[in-house]
Amino acid sequence: MRVLVTGASGFIGSRLVERMVVEHNARVRVLVRRVMGAARVARFPVEIVVGDLTQGADVVHALEGCKRIYFGMSVSPPYLEATVIAAAAARERGDLEVFVNISQMTVSQMSLTQMTDSPQQRQHWLAEQVLNWSGLPVVHVRPTVFLEHFFFSTAAK
Repeated sequence: MRVLVTGASGFIGSRLVERMVVEHNARVRVLVRRVMGAARVARFPVEIVVGDLTQGADVVHALEGCKRIYFGMSVSPPYLEATVIAAAAARERGDLEVFVNISQMTVSQMSLTQMTDSPQQRQHWLAEQVLNWSGLPVVHVRPTVFLEHFFFSTAAK
């Protein structure tokens, strides 16, 4: 079974890929925007697909043969659009086992009538709503903070 990982060019995503490949011998496909973005994961036996999460054809192509997706994306203006496209592509496949969505911690405290001023958190809340409505098997992960980088860099000194 192959897992699609988005956001693998970042520190957290690349660490996830490393653990999936090294510790669990998983078959991993990573979707990156540019070939240079794959530098952090290129040393692992992963399949690298270059594409854009806001382009439906790219996401459909990246999902081919994958039963699971880890959706991590840096917060940016097209975040909501990319989430909707990824959900639509996964739903079109019809055989996804799990869609793991990395979200922001305060999203659980929001509603239509109690919304934060943060555009990033609003996008995450809206993205969660879309994923919930999609009918996909979704798991929302709302880490309070990723301190892995802090602990690794501190321990290395």
